[in-house]
Amino acid sequence: MKKKLLLPIYISISSFSLAQVGINQPNPNLSADLELGSTNKSLLLNRIPNTGVINSPVNGMLIYDVSEQCVKAFQGGAWSQCFWKESPFALVCASAVFNPSSATQNVAYSGTLTIPYTGGNGSAYAAQTFQSNGLTATLNAGNFATGNGSLQLNVLGTPVTTSPAVFSITVNGSTCSAISLPVNNGTPVVPSTITINEGIYFIGSVLDSDYSPYTEPTGPATTARPVAADGVPDKLADYQGFISTSGLDIFIPVTTTGSGSLTGWSSITTVPANLTEDGISRQLMLSWSTQSYDSNTRSIKAKLTAIGGTLNARKLDINAGIGNDYLGVLMARFQFPSNNSGTSKNYDVRILPGIPDRKFGETDNSGLREHNFLYLPVQAEDGYTWLNNNLGADYTNIDGTNFSIAQQATSAQDYKAYGSLFQWGRKPDGHELVKWTGPSSGTPVYPTVTSTANDNPTDTRFIGTGGGWRINNDPTLWQTSIKPNNPCPRGFTVPSKSQLDNYLLAAKLGSGINAAAASKLKLPAAGNRDSSFGTISSSYAGSSGFYWSGEAGGSSPSAYIFQVSQFGTHGVSSSGTAQGSSVRCIKE
Repeated sequence: MKKKLLLPIYISISSFSLAQVGINQPNPNLSADLELGSTNKSLLLNRIPNTGVINSPVNGMLIYDVSEQCVKAFQGGAWSQCFWKESPFALVCASAVFNPSSATQNVAYSGTLTIPYTGGNGSAYAAQTFQSNGLTATLNAGNFATGNGSLQLNVLGTPVTTSPAVFSITVNGSTCSAISLPVNNGTPVVPSTITINEGIYFIGSVLDSDYSPYTEPTGPATTARPVAADGVPDKLADYQGFISTSGLDIFIPVTTTGSGSLTGWSSITTVPANLTEDGISRQLMLSWSTQSYDSNTRSIKAKLTAIGGTLNARKLDINAGIGNDYLGVLMARFQFPSNNSGTSKNYDVRILPGIPDRKFGETDNSGLREHNFLYLPVQAEDGYTWLNNNLGADYTNIDGTNFSIAQQATSAQDYKAYGSLFQWGRKPDGHELVKWTGPSSGTPVYPTVTSTANDNPTDTRFIGTGGGWRINNDPTLWQTSIKPNNPCPRGFTVPSKSQLDNYLLAAKLGSGINAAAASKLKLPAAGNRDSSFGTISSSYAGSSGFYWSGEAGGSSPSAYIFQVSQFGTHGVSSSGTAQGSSVRCIKE
């Protein structure tokens, strides 16, 4: 039976080494991937109820729209009009009108942009946003009139420079490339001694019950859901990311050359309904209040606030929502004044289902999948992007009862945020896993200890040598993210000594574990494991935190370590590599 089925397929389809395919065409054109050769049959396109049912369309798509009974293409960022229309849809760009007709630099603008059109066919159009010079023009979803009509876009924001805000707007395949709103002279918001740099905020929002085994993404992130990994159900990962009307504090990196005062500023943009879980479009505001700075300032404090109701970010599938850049899906973008010369920069708000652990969905030396951890990036006081939790924290564990991807330590003694305790330079093979039951009590998942040094452990035993756990010292094991022993997720690595020193300065941690736990990184005091016996120190757990640097240093074999002290001043020293300590990763 199988031979009978394969024969006609072989006859009707021919393929070549260069991937040309012919159907009823034995010699397909070398410049074509596919050539149809029938003389009495046609190509039948996908028949779609309407263009709105296609998630995240890309340029080059071709479909048959059942609602309008015609063929359409997605081009220029929008679905085209019906191919057979005698009077095609067209925006009348010359008649576009702003109201008010001008804006002023550093003064909030709220108005409309009206664009007439011809050739409307009564079909639906999707919501879109367009940005220029700190202003956002939002077209809400709606339906075209039949014949002539007009589109009205809401325009909000604060102009950054005195240059005109020039919008390039494409709707239904028709483009107005230069609709210009004049901007009058105003007062620059940024003093000459500070430059505000680009920033990013990640909202963790995930819904996935089939994510293992995880494969590295090769394309951009999408909102598609569900996307199967292997078709076998896993424990449900479910977390609703949101921004409330009371807002949340963020930090935007800056470069300073002196002291001064930064004037308050705000801008509003619209998040389209397809990027929210409840299907409700929301406005989002980025703002900062007037604040002082000096030559040691690394970031300014700002705020993200939802307007009119809680913004519930679209929940993403782990296998679709991360993307090959590991940045997730762009939900909102603000343009803000960067310097005294009127240059603008972007602040992005992105949705991410989480950054998978280095060994997410893989087995460790125990033969089990014990690293189903998801982390969320956070921009800290030093302007750098870090992971929001320690490696192995309970809050990051999909398989645990405390999974909450955006949750960080609520105090220095929040043991659900303690996580794993690694021997320096060793890969996450299971030796580091700890089950915490209280602020000063926990048990290694694999408590067996060996005193025999080993360069390449094949089991989960803690190597208690009292100094270094290896036979041959190697100071490069955690040097970069591409090192095979690097415990951090893709694109992240264990911070260098200088990066730890820089964070200590930028965060102004002062002294005491409570100050460290109140920082943007929310550093808890997990203590350590003894380098000889592998026991969890009862005197340090809950009273001090030890965070490895990726940099070897001190008396060999040892590495630099950042100690969060219970009462005294925090600092960076060195420790033998056999000690078990926390790891907090930084983006390379």
